[in-house]
Amino acid sequence: MKIIEDPRSYAFLMAILASFLTPFVASSINVALPSIGLEFAMDPFVLAWVPTVYLLAVGSLLIPMGRLADIYGRRRIFQFGIILFTVSSIFAGFSISAEMLLLFKVIQGIGGAMIFSNISAIIFSVFPPVERGYALGWSATGTYFGLFFGPALGGFLTRYFGWRSIFYFNVPLSALCAYAIGKIEFEWREAEGERFDFLGAFLMASSLILIIVGFSLVRSFYGLLFFILGVVLSYFFYRYEVGYDSPLFDVRLFENRSFIWNGFTTFISYFAGYPVIFLLSLYLQYFHGLNPWKTGMILAIQPILIALVSPVAGKLSDKKSPKGVAATGIVIIIWAMVIFSFLGSLYLIALGLVFMGLGFAFFSIPNSKLVMEAVERRFLGVASATLVTFRVLGQLIGMALIVLFVNIYLGGGSIAAGRGSFQALMVVSFISFILLLIVGLLLTLKAR
Repeated sequence: MKIIEDPRSYAFLMAILASFLTPFVASSINVALPSIGLEFAMDPFVLAWVPTVYLLAVGSLLIPMGRLADIYGRRRIFQFGIILFTVSSIFAGFSISAEMLLLFKVIQGIGGAMIFSNISAIIFSVFPPVERGYALGWSATGTYFGLFFGPALGGFLTRYFGWRSIFYFNVPLSALCAYAIGKIEFEWREAEGERFDFLGAFLMASSLILIIVGFSLVRSFYGLLFFILGVVLSYFFYRYEVGYDSPLFDVRLFENRSFIWNGFTTFISYFAGYPVIFLLSLYLQYFHGLNPWKTGMILAIQPILIALVSPVAGKLSDKKSPKGVAATGIVIIIWAMVIFSFLGSLYLIALGLVFMGLGFAFFSIPNSKLVMEAVERRFLGVASATLVTFRVLGQLIGMALIVLFVNIYLGGGSIAAGRGSFQALMVVSFISFILLLIVGLLLTLKAR
């Protein structure tokens, strides 16, 4: 397929750039965490919140932003997101305290939610059905090139220019992405005229924030209280949405087995996959004595393989059964987790990252197709946002689990002083991920 016609050419460029930009900032921070922690004297528990608050902002707002895009225009919401993401990145780079950095990571996450919630929806709006797998494959390539250059380039920038340079690096890319979306003259508002559910958005965001924060602090009274309040608000959100004539999220989608089962498999895969990079980044620097650049180069093995293989997987999902391709990917990811659980040499870790890269390449695109093709066209915006919400929720709760494990195994102590405890934390984490991925494999095979 030749991408030469408007608006496909600009949508294609926009999808690749936006898919690259946001994960680049997210993944590069993981390599810079030891440097950030040293500058602001942050203990491991607080340090883990640097990537987590960004994901929390994204995850709590994805579906509201997807609904806003369906009503007011996907292109418009995307443009606002690019602007907010860029401005907050600049201010995050100027942070003079841990509190200021965390604040602008939250604002950056709000912009990220506006971007994330619309990429797949714009692709499905612009491209015909026979080309969507191909376009999604290249969008995934952008994502995983971002994940590749995040650790690799992020480590280089941190070592030679300081961690703040990571935030400044994405400004030219943001400008180019804004140019590409600005050149698209079309707008998509399939739900134009419908009311936006502000109360539903508040209930959804509040319940999610309370659940995640409460889960990470569940050993304390307030943590348990927050978690219970979050669950109660989630119930009220569900009951409210059932009776609302213009809901934020059409709960009938939960009755769609293909949509919900494949979506939950997405959640599981990212629950297991995202914390691995966080754990390995700390493990390689504290236990193997690698600098941020060398750490980033090793961690880059996974995303570069995904970037190279994703277009092939996308094309394969257009010709073969997406379910079979996705299931194969999960099996490969499980094998990677088994390798990681041995906490072996650098070569063994590199081998595990190879399997992780191949597994996610063969899982992600077919899984995305299965989720998006399970809904009507008028729900594409919400479905796109929900798909990314499944991913971000997986990342969020995966990181919340790691925060909980850090609190249990290390308390307020340092990683260097608690080497044995940190290794135990890693082994328990990988075993937990393996069990969850087996559940995801069964769901994929049983979904229609």
